[in-house]
Amino acid sequence: AVNVSDEEILAAMRLLGRTQGVFGEPAGVTGTAGVKKALELGLISPDATVVSVVTGNGLKDVQNGIRAAGEPMLVPPDMGALRSAFSSRGMVF
Repeated sequence: AVNVSDEEILAAMRLLGRTQGVFGEPAGVTGTAGVKKALELGLISPDATVVSVVTGNGLKDVQNGIRAAGEPMLVPPDMGALRSAFSSRGMVF
C-alpha cells in the first residue's frame, strides 16, 4: 500500500483523461494514482500487468475536474467552431 497526495490524485485525473479518455472523480482515480506511485517507487515492475478500476464518474465532482484540468472550452454546437477551437489550442482534430 502507498499513500497518495491530493495533487497526485488530481494528476491521475489528468493522466486518465489525456491518455484513456476517462473522466474519473477523485475517489475513483485514487487507485490509479497509487499504481503510478508504486511504479515510481519500484514496488511494481515496469513489465507487470496491473488493472486499476475507476469506480466513480467525474460528473459526480465537476469542481475537482476543473481544479485538475482547468476550465472547460465553451464551443458552440458547430463542427467548424469545434475545429477552430481545437486548432487555436494546438490540438489535433
